[in-house]
Amino acid sequence: MSVFIKMTNNANDGVRVLEVAIRNAGDWSVFWGTKTDSNGVSNDWANSRIDMFLSQGASTGARWPNYNALEKKYYVPVKRWALGGGPMQQGSVLRWSATPQSRSAGRERLFPSMCVQSNAQFIYTVQGNMVTMGTGLSYASNHDQGTGSWTRKFGKTKRVTIPTPKRPLTRFGDPFIAKLRDRLGKTAAAMGGKVGIVDAQYAANFKLNGGKIGLA
Repeated sequence: MSVFIKMTNNANDGVRVLEVAIRNAGDWSVFWGTKTDSNGVSNDWANSRIDMFLSQGASTGARWPNYNALEKKYYVPVKRWALGGGPMQQGSVLRWSATPQSRSAGRERLFPSMCVQSNAQFIYTVQGNMVTMGTGLSYASNHDQGTGSWTRKFGKTKRVTIPTPKRPLTRFGDPFIAKLRDRLGKTAAAMGGKVGIVDAQYAANFKLNGGKIGLA
């Protein structure tokens, strides 16, 4: 039996490093585990999202853009007031917390929906070979794709519309991929299977690594 794994995010950005085959591995559902596993892929994903927020996206790719001019003028003052005043601390983009470098969620919505496995909006579902990871919050896709907007009202007539900047939330990032590769190799080996690379570039890397993938 050979199982080919290819992961893509919602922008259809493929992860070629996971285009591999588990040969003779039998039932490998244990690899994906469940949403609440404390030591599994779901936990790896949650931790990778925490690192993403704390690094403002740098752990998964290009760093998120800071507050733009419209946000600084119409959003930041409201956010600062709601959080008790004072300047916006490092990492405050997409965090609704007075301590944005904290790993604790507090009263936030977006952060825990992607970082806390027990959160009702934390999505991790497995159906056969299909795994869906993300958040159930509808507005998260606006941030991820840079679509939509929000409107601030002043009195009865004045309205200011602020487009949502693109700050990707679903990029996998190298640390998460590295953990997946490690788990993939160990799962296959534990079941007596072998992991083979199907892409020429990674086949070369596989050979240079002594015929191993993700195994120490």
